[in-house]
Amino acid sequence: MATAAESSTPAMSTVTAASADPSCPPFPLLEEEDDKEGRHEHDEQQQQEEEAPHGGEMELPTVDLEAPGDALAAACRRLGMFRLANHGVPGDLSARLFALARDILGRTPFQEKQAQPGYFWGTPALTLRVKDVNWVEGFHVALGQQRPLDVGPPFSEFRDVVSEYGEHMARVARKLFDAMSAALGLDAAQTTSYLAERDGTLRVYRYPPCTSASSSRGHRHRHLGMEAHTDSSVLSIINQDLVGGLQVLHDGQWRDVAPAAGGGAGNNEDTDLLLVNLGDMAQAISGDAWRSVRHRVAASGADAERLSICYFGFPREDAVLTCRGGSSRYMPFSYAQFREQVQADIKATGSKVGLQRFLRQ
Repeated sequence: MATAAESSTPAMSTVTAASADPSCPPFPLLEEEDDKEGRHEHDEQQQQEEEAPHGGEMELPTVDLEAPGDALAAACRRLGMFRLANHGVPGDLSARLFALARDILGRTPFQEKQAQPGYFWGTPALTLRVKDVNWVEGFHVALGQQRPLDVGPPFSEFRDVVSEYGEHMARVARKLFDAMSAALGLDAAQTTSYLAERDGTLRVYRYPPCTSASSSRGHRHRHLGMEAHTDSSVLSIINQDLVGGLQVLHDGQWRDVAPAAGGGAGNNEDTDLLLVNLGDMAQAISGDAWRSVRHRVAASGADAERLSICYFGFPREDAVLTCRGGSSRYMPFSYAQFREQVQADIKATGSKVGLQRFLRQ
Protein backbone atom coordinates (compact mmCIF):
# COMPACT_ATOMS: atom_id res chain seq x y z
CA MET A 1 0.00 0.00 0.00
CA ALA A 2 1.54 3.32 -1.00
CA THR A 3 1.14 6.55 0.92
CA ALA A 4 2.89 9.87 0.54
CA ALA A 5 4.54 10.88 3.80
CA GLU A 6 7.84 11.64 5.47
CA SER A 7 8.45 9.46 8.53
CA SER A 8 7.26 6.22 10.06
CA THR A 9 5.53 5.81 13.41
CA PRO A 10 5.39 2.09 14.27
CA ALA A 11 2.87 1.03 16.91
CA MET A 12 5.33 -0.86 19.10
CA SER A 13 7.02 1.24 21.76
CA THR A 14 9.79 -1.13 22.87
CA VAL A 15 12.79 -1.12 20.55
CA THR A 16 16.38 -2.19 20.79
CA ALA A 17 19.31 0.15 20.88
CA ALA A 18 21.36 0.31 17.70
CA SER A 19 23.14 -2.96 17.08
CA ALA A 20 26.86 -3.42 16.59
CA ASP A 21 26.17 -2.70 12.91
CA PRO A 22 25.53 1.08 12.81
CA SER A 23 23.50 0.75 9.60
CA CYS A 24 20.90 -1.50 11.27
CA PRO A 25 17.80 0.32 12.51
CA PRO A 26 16.43 -0.30 16.04
CA PHE A 27 13.97 -3.11 15.44
CA PRO A 28 11.59 -4.38 18.16
CA LEU A 29 12.65 -6.80 20.86
CA LEU A 30 11.03 -9.76 19.16
CA GLU A 31 11.57 -12.32 21.91
CA GLU A 32 10.15 -10.06 24.62
CA GLU A 33 7.18 -9.03 22.52
CA ASP A 34 6.35 -12.69 21.77
CA ASP A 35 5.64 -13.34 25.44
CA LYS A 36 4.17 -9.98 26.37
CA GLU A 37 0.64 -10.25 27.78
CA GLY A 38 -2.04 -8.23 26.08
CA ARG A 39 -0.35 -8.10 22.68
CA HIS A 40 -2.55 -7.06 19.78
CA GLU A 41 -5.31 -9.51 18.90
CA HIS A 42 -5.44 -10.35 15.22
CA ASP A 43 -8.69 -10.65 13.40
CA GLU A 44 -9.97 -14.02 12.25
CA GLN A 45 -8.45 -13.75 8.78
CA GLN A 46 -5.02 -12.93 10.19
CA GLN A 47 -5.19 -15.84 12.62
CA GLN A 48 -6.13 -18.23 9.83
CA GLU A 49 -3.27 -16.95 7.70
CA GLU A 50 -0.75 -17.35 10.51
CA GLU A 51 -1.88 -20.92 11.06
CA ALA A 52 -1.90 -21.79 7.35
CA PRO A 53 0.52 -24.62 6.53
CA HIS A 54 3.58 -24.18 4.35
CA GLY A 55 3.05 -25.79 0.98
CA GLY A 56 6.48 -25.65 -0.62
CA GLU A 57 7.48 -23.81 -3.76
CA MET A 58 4.96 -22.25 -6.14
CA GLU A 59 5.49 -22.49 -9.89
CA LEU A 60 4.56 -19.25 -11.64
CA PRO A 61 3.67 -18.80 -15.30
CA THR A 62 5.81 -16.57 -17.53
CA VAL A 63 4.26 -13.90 -19.75
CA ASP A 64 6.15 -12.43 -22.70
CA LEU A 65 5.58 -8.67 -22.75
CA GLU A 66 6.15 -8.59 -26.50
CA ALA A 67 3.51 -11.29 -27.11
CA PRO A 68 1.32 -11.69 -23.99
CA GLY A 69 -1.50 -13.52 -25.77
CA ASP A 70 -3.84 -15.71 -23.74
CA ALA A 71 -1.10 -16.39 -21.17
CA LEU A 72 -1.64 -12.98 -19.60
CA ALA A 73 -5.37 -13.37 -18.86
CA ALA A 74 -4.81 -16.94 -17.68
CA ALA A 75 -2.13 -15.83 -15.22
CA CYS A 76 -4.35 -13.02 -13.93
CA ARG A 77 -7.23 -15.42 -13.35
CA ARG A 78 -5.21 -18.21 -11.77
CA LEU A 79 -3.24 -16.38 -9.10
CA GLY A 80 -2.67 -12.75 -10.03
CA MET A 81 1.10 -13.18 -10.07
CA PHE A 82 3.44 -14.07 -12.92
CA ARG A 83 6.95 -13.60 -14.26
CA LEU A 84 7.51 -11.10 -17.06
CA ALA A 85 9.97 -11.73 -19.89
CA ASN A 86 11.21 -9.43 -22.68
CA HIS A 87 10.57 -6.31 -20.59
CA GLY A 88 13.51 -4.40 -22.05
CA VAL A 89 14.84 -2.96 -18.78
CA PRO A 90 18.62 -2.62 -19.23
CA GLY A 91 20.47 -5.16 -17.13
CA ASP A 92 23.26 -2.76 -16.26
CA LEU A 93 20.74 -0.20 -14.97
CA SER A 94 19.11 -2.74 -12.66
CA ALA A 95 22.53 -3.90 -11.46
CA ARG A 96 23.58 -0.33 -10.73
CA LEU A 97 20.42 0.37 -8.75
CA PHE A 98 20.83 -2.81 -6.70
CA ALA A 99 24.47 -1.95 -5.97
CA LEU A 100 23.60 1.58 -4.85
CA ALA A 101 20.71 0.35 -2.72
CA ARG A 102 22.87 -2.32 -1.10
CA ASP A 103 25.59 0.22 -0.35
CA ILE A 104 23.33 2.99 0.96
CA LEU A 105 20.93 0.86 2.97
CA GLY A 106 23.42 -1.75 4.14
CA ARG A 107 26.39 0.47 4.99
CA THR A 108 25.14 3.98 5.76
CA PRO A 109 24.66 4.75 9.48
CA PHE A 110 21.02 4.57 10.49
CA GLN A 111 20.84 8.21 11.61
CA GLU A 112 22.01 9.40 8.18
CA LYS A 113 19.43 7.26 6.38
CA GLN A 114 16.67 8.36 8.73
CA ALA A 115 17.33 11.99 7.81
CA GLN A 116 16.70 11.37 4.10
CA PRO A 117 13.30 12.10 2.50
CA GLY A 118 11.23 8.96 1.99
CA TYR A 119 13.22 6.68 4.30
CA PHE A 120 11.17 4.16 6.31
CA TRP A 121 11.80 1.28 8.67
CA GLY A 122 9.41 -1.17 10.30
CA THR A 123 6.59 -0.40 7.85
CA PRO A 124 6.27 1.25 4.42
CA ALA A 125 3.00 2.88 5.61
CA LEU A 126 5.07 5.91 6.43
CA THR A 127 2.86 8.03 8.70
CA LEU A 128 0.39 5.35 9.75
CA ARG A 129 0.47 3.20 12.85
CA VAL A 130 0.30 -0.52 12.16
CA LYS A 131 -0.22 -3.56 14.36
CA ASP A 132 3.09 -5.24 13.66
CA VAL A 133 6.50 -3.80 12.99
CA ASN A 134 8.18 -5.60 10.10
CA TRP A 135 11.85 -6.49 9.68
CA VAL A 136 12.33 -4.09 6.75
CA GLU A 137 13.72 -0.70 5.82
CA GLY A 138 13.94 1.22 2.59
CA PHE A 139 13.11 4.29 0.54
CA HIS A 140 9.74 5.42 -0.80
CA VAL A 141 9.98 7.53 -3.98
CA ALA A 142 6.92 9.18 -5.56
CA LEU A 143 7.96 9.23 -9.23
CA GLY A 144 5.58 11.99 -10.28
CA GLN A 145 6.83 14.46 -7.67
CA GLN A 146 9.79 16.78 -7.92
CA ARG A 147 12.93 15.37 -6.34
CA PRO A 148 14.29 17.13 -3.22
CA LEU A 149 17.05 19.64 -4.00
CA ASP A 150 19.07 19.25 -0.80
CA VAL A 151 20.07 15.61 -1.24
CA GLY A 152 23.85 15.16 -1.32
CA PRO A 153 25.99 12.22 -2.46
CA PRO A 154 25.60 9.27 -2.47
CA PHE A 155 21.85 9.87 -2.24
CA SER A 156 21.84 12.22 -5.25
CA GLU A 157 23.25 9.45 -7.50
CA PHE A 158 20.73 7.02 -6.05
CA ARG A 159 17.85 9.38 -6.87
CA ASP A 160 19.13 9.86 -10.44
CA VAL A 161 19.27 6.11 -11.04
CA VAL A 162 15.84 5.64 -9.44
CA SER A 163 14.44 8.27 -11.81
CA GLU A 164 15.89 6.52 -14.87
CA TYR A 165 14.66 3.14 -13.66
CA GLY A 166 11.23 4.64 -13.00
CA GLU A 167 10.98 5.71 -16.65
CA HIS A 168 11.44 2.10 -17.70
CA MET A 169 8.86 0.94 -15.16
CA ALA A 170 6.33 3.44 -16.52
CA ARG A 171 6.93 2.10 -20.03
CA VAL A 172 6.59 -1.54 -18.94
CA ALA A 173 3.49 -0.80 -16.85
CA ARG A 174 1.73 1.00 -19.70
CA LYS A 175 2.46 -1.72 -22.25
CA LEU A 176 1.35 -4.41 -19.82
CA PHE A 177 -1.82 -2.60 -18.80
CA ASP A 178 -2.78 -1.94 -22.41
CA ALA A 179 -2.69 -5.72 -22.93
CA MET A 180 -4.69 -6.26 -19.74
CA SER A 181 -7.25 -3.68 -20.85
CA ALA A 182 -7.72 -5.45 -24.16
CA ALA A 183 -8.30 -8.74 -22.34
CA LEU A 184 -10.92 -7.08 -20.12
CA GLY A 185 -12.60 -5.15 -22.95
CA LEU A 186 -12.00 -1.72 -21.41
CA ASP A 187 -12.69 1.34 -23.53
CA ALA A 188 -10.06 3.95 -24.44
CA ALA A 189 -10.96 6.32 -21.60
CA GLN A 190 -10.74 3.53 -19.02
CA THR A 191 -7.46 2.26 -20.45
CA THR A 192 -5.98 5.74 -20.11
CA SER A 193 -7.36 6.74 -16.70
CA TYR A 194 -7.09 3.42 -14.85
CA LEU A 195 -3.30 3.62 -14.88
CA ALA A 196 -1.34 6.84 -14.27
CA GLU A 197 1.94 5.08 -14.94
CA ARG A 198 4.24 8.09 -14.58
CA ASP A 199 2.76 8.98 -11.21
CA GLY A 200 3.61 5.59 -9.76
CA THR A 201 5.61 4.84 -6.66
CA LEU A 202 8.97 3.14 -6.44
CA ARG A 203 10.07 1.47 -3.23
CA VAL A 204 13.49 0.03 -2.56
CA TYR A 205 13.29 -2.56 0.24
CA ARG A 206 16.09 -4.01 2.34
CA TYR A 207 15.33 -6.89 4.70
CA PRO A 208 18.31 -6.92 7.09
CA PRO A 209 19.67 -10.15 8.59
CA CYS A 210 17.40 -11.25 11.42
CA THR A 211 18.88 -13.40 14.19
CA SER A 212 15.39 -14.44 15.30
CA ALA A 213 14.13 -15.44 11.85
CA SER A 214 14.73 -19.14 12.52
CA SER A 215 13.24 -19.14 16.00
CA SER A 216 11.52 -22.40 16.94
CA ARG A 217 9.08 -20.71 19.29
CA GLY A 218 6.37 -20.72 16.64
CA HIS A 219 5.43 -17.04 16.60
CA ARG A 220 5.97 -16.72 12.88
CA HIS A 221 4.19 -13.40 12.46
CA ARG A 222 6.82 -11.79 14.71
CA HIS A 223 9.57 -12.78 12.29
CA LEU A 224 8.26 -11.38 9.03
CA GLY A 225 10.04 -9.02 6.71
CA MET A 226 6.58 -7.90 5.56
CA GLU A 227 3.22 -8.95 6.97
CA ALA A 228 0.56 -10.57 4.78
CA HIS A 229 -1.24 -8.04 2.60
CA THR A 230 -2.60 -7.24 -0.82
CA ASP A 231 -1.31 -4.28 -2.80
CA SER A 232 -3.60 -1.29 -3.34
CA SER A 233 -2.19 -0.80 -6.83
CA VAL A 234 -3.44 -1.76 -10.26
CA LEU A 235 -0.24 -3.72 -10.75
CA SER A 236 3.10 -4.04 -8.98
CA ILE A 237 6.36 -4.85 -10.76
CA ILE A 238 9.09 -6.43 -8.63
CA ASN A 239 12.80 -6.85 -9.26
CA GLN A 240 14.44 -9.00 -6.57
CA ASP A 241 17.75 -10.58 -5.70
CA LEU A 242 18.47 -14.29 -5.23
CA VAL A 243 17.93 -14.50 -1.46
CA GLY A 244 14.24 -15.43 -1.66
CA GLY A 245 11.59 -15.09 1.04
CA LEU A 246 8.53 -13.96 -0.94
CA GLN A 247 5.48 -16.13 -0.22
CA VAL A 248 1.93 -16.18 -1.61
CA LEU A 249 -1.25 -17.56 -0.05
CA HIS A 250 -2.74 -20.11 -2.43
CA ASP A 251 -5.42 -22.70 -1.68
CA GLY A 252 -5.00 -22.17 2.06
CA GLN A 253 -1.23 -22.66 2.04
CA TRP A 254 1.77 -20.35 2.07
CA ARG A 255 3.86 -21.09 -1.00
CA ASP A 256 7.41 -19.91 -1.66
CA VAL A 257 8.09 -17.90 -4.81
CA ALA A 258 11.57 -18.81 -6.02
CA PRO A 259 13.78 -15.96 -7.26
CA ALA A 260 13.85 -15.73 -11.04
CA ALA A 261 16.72 -17.00 -13.16
CA GLY A 262 19.34 -14.29 -13.33
CA GLY A 263 18.53 -13.17 -9.81
CA GLY A 264 16.50 -10.12 -10.76
CA ALA A 265 19.66 -8.10 -10.12
CA GLY A 266 19.99 -6.98 -13.71
CA ASN A 267 22.76 -9.21 -15.02
CA ASN A 268 21.24 -9.54 -18.49
CA GLU A 269 17.98 -8.01 -19.70
CA ASP A 270 17.52 -10.90 -22.10
CA THR A 271 17.39 -13.50 -19.32
CA ASP A 272 16.25 -11.59 -16.22
CA LEU A 273 12.60 -11.96 -15.36
CA LEU A 274 10.59 -9.37 -13.49
CA LEU A 275 7.75 -10.39 -11.19
CA VAL A 276 4.28 -8.89 -11.54
CA ASN A 277 1.43 -9.13 -9.08
CA LEU A 278 -2.01 -7.61 -9.45
CA GLY A 279 -3.37 -5.23 -6.84
CA ASP A 280 -6.81 -4.41 -5.48
CA MET A 281 -7.63 -2.02 -8.31
CA ALA A 282 -7.16 -4.74 -10.93
CA GLN A 283 -9.42 -7.08 -8.97
CA ALA A 284 -12.12 -4.40 -8.74
CA ILE A 285 -11.89 -3.51 -12.45
CA SER A 286 -12.23 -7.17 -13.40
CA GLY A 287 -15.17 -7.76 -11.06
CA ASP A 288 -13.19 -10.38 -9.11
CA ALA A 289 -12.37 -12.35 -12.26
CA TRP A 290 -8.71 -11.50 -11.57
CA ARG A 291 -7.06 -11.76 -8.19
CA SER A 292 -5.19 -9.36 -5.96
CA VAL A 293 -2.92 -11.96 -4.41
CA ARG A 294 -2.13 -11.97 -0.68
CA HIS A 295 1.59 -12.19 -0.11
CA ARG A 296 4.22 -11.68 2.55
CA VAL A 297 8.00 -11.77 2.97
CA ALA A 298 9.76 -14.02 5.47
CA ALA A 299 12.55 -12.35 7.41
CA SER A 300 16.04 -13.14 6.15
CA GLY A 301 18.29 -15.39 8.18
CA ALA A 302 21.13 -14.19 10.36
CA ASP A 303 23.67 -14.46 7.53
CA ALA A 304 21.66 -12.90 4.69
CA GLU A 305 20.02 -9.68 3.61
CA ARG A 306 17.34 -9.41 0.93
CA LEU A 307 16.81 -6.52 -1.49
CA SER A 308 13.93 -5.86 -3.84
CA ILE A 309 12.86 -2.93 -6.00
CA CYS A 310 9.11 -2.55 -6.41
CA TYR A 311 7.12 -0.28 -8.72
CA PHE A 312 3.44 0.35 -7.91
CA GLY A 313 1.11 1.70 -10.60
CA PHE A 314 -2.18 3.37 -9.62
CA PRO A 315 -5.19 4.88 -11.39
CA ARG A 316 -5.60 8.60 -11.77
CA GLU A 317 -6.89 10.17 -8.57
CA ASP A 318 -10.28 11.08 -10.05
CA ALA A 319 -10.77 7.97 -12.19
CA VAL A 320 -14.02 6.23 -11.22
CA LEU A 321 -13.48 2.49 -11.32
CA THR A 322 -16.29 0.35 -12.65
CA CYS A 323 -16.36 -3.28 -13.68
CA ARG A 324 -16.40 -4.35 -17.29
CA GLY A 325 -19.96 -4.50 -18.57
CA GLY A 326 -21.18 -2.31 -15.71
CA SER A 327 -21.90 -5.26 -13.41
CA SER A 328 -19.82 -5.66 -10.28
CA ARG A 329 -19.90 -6.61 -6.61
CA TYR A 330 -18.36 -3.20 -5.94
CA MET A 331 -19.80 0.28 -5.92
CA PRO A 332 -18.11 2.70 -8.33
CA PHE A 333 -15.28 4.47 -6.50
CA SER A 334 -12.20 6.52 -7.24
CA TYR A 335 -8.71 5.60 -6.20
CA ALA A 336 -8.63 8.71 -3.99
CA GLN A 337 -11.67 7.40 -2.10
CA PHE A 338 -10.07 3.97 -1.74
CA ARG A 339 -6.79 5.39 -0.42
CA GLU A 340 -8.55 7.62 2.10
CA GLN A 341 -10.59 4.66 3.38
CA VAL A 342 -7.49 2.49 3.74
CA GLN A 343 -5.69 5.21 5.68
CA ALA A 344 -8.71 5.68 7.95
CA ASP A 345 -8.93 1.93 8.63
CA ILE A 346 -5.23 1.64 9.48
CA LYS A 347 -5.41 4.64 11.78
CA ALA A 348 -8.45 3.18 13.53
CA THR A 349 -7.54 -0.50 13.70
CA GLY A 350 -3.93 -0.95 12.58
CA SER A 351 -5.01 -3.00 9.55
CA LYS A 352 -6.11 -2.47 5.97
CA VAL A 353 -9.65 -3.61 5.16
CA GLY A 354 -9.52 -2.89 1.44
CA LEU A 355 -12.13 -3.79 -1.16
CA GLN A 356 -14.63 -5.10 1.38
CA ARG A 357 -15.43 -1.48 2.23
CA PHE A 358 -16.78 -0.96 -1.27
CA LEU A 359 -19.02 -4.00 -1.62
CA ARG A 360 -22.55 -3.29 -2.78
CA GLN A 361 -25.11 -3.58 -0.01
